[in-house]
Amino acid sequence: MVQVAEAPPAAARKPFSAEDARSSVLPPINLQRWIEENRHLFKPPVSNRYLYDGRDFFVMVIVGPNARNDFHLVNSEEYFYQLKGDIKVRIREGDHIVDHLVREGETFFVPANVAHAPVRPPDTIGVVVEKRRPAGEREHVIFYCDKCEALVEDIDFDCGDIVQHFSQAMLDFWSDDARRTCKQCGHKVAKPEPVKPF
Repeated sequence: MVQVAEAPPAAARKPFSAEDARSSVLPPINLQRWIEENRHLFKPPVSNRYLYDGRDFFVMVIVGPNARNDFHLVNSEEYFYQLKGDIKVRIREGDHIVDHLVREGETFFVPANVAHAPVRPPDTIGVVVEKRRPAGEREHVIFYCDKCEALVEDIDFDCGDIVQHFSQAMLDFWSDDARRTCKQCGHKVAKPEPVKPF
């Protein structure tokens, strides 16, 4: 006789962790229900939460709107799946920024070491899969001038917990006027508001 494992209510489950991966296999998660039961936890600037936090990779659900004007760069690939609504992923190519529209139901792949900035309007939901960073691997939160596109600051750090540390790096930058000022043209990078609908 085959035993069927019933999933507990989504609210009773914590995100999948590396410790869980070593000890057991969890039942499937109803993604839509998990999002609804955790919606109150999604907060700008990034509005992300771990769905799975495993040994080799982690999966985040990211709900719009976000409030970001930074670019992210890491020495590994990222995979985006846009579950609801359309987003824009800004890519730094050479000295310019190129926007890629990722529509509902589409996927988008960002290669390693490519600076990118997801722009998520309200009522959008995406899933992002990233590789677990080994100890000592560096993350970058990069700010470019929105007037002349020059580099304003490249914050290089060891990101142990992307949900906590990533947002804190942004908040620290926005609270320091000297750091926010472009050395090339003198324009000040503003703290962004949550993204409006396209």
